[in-house]
Amino acid sequence: MADHNKEAELHVNSDEELLTLYDEEGNEVLYRKILEFFHPEYKKEYVILAEEGAESDDDDMIELIPMINEPDEDGEGGKFLPVETEEEWSMIEEIVNTEMNDEE
Repeated sequence: MADHNKEAELHVNSDEELLTLYDEEGNEVLYRKILEFFHPEYKKEYVILAEEGAESDDDDMIELIPMINEPDEDGEGGKFLPVETEEEWSMIEEIVNTEMNDEE
């Protein structure tokens, strides 16, 4: 993620990128990074992913997968962790809805 003052404000990056991750069985799965942001209140980076090639449902919705991006010590790479609290889920939903509406 771009270098920024992580204490000041919400920073959102909507540049899409393809990522290869592994599922529980060790199979490669291609995901598209839809949104990435640092939230100053939680002091965490979040990444919103969608499985590449996923079909939309009857309501024209695609399943989005929010993850916490925990970078390693040198800031390169790291690991994705699941979002666990209801507060974070609500915050992520609000940001995703705002960003997706702004793009339309």
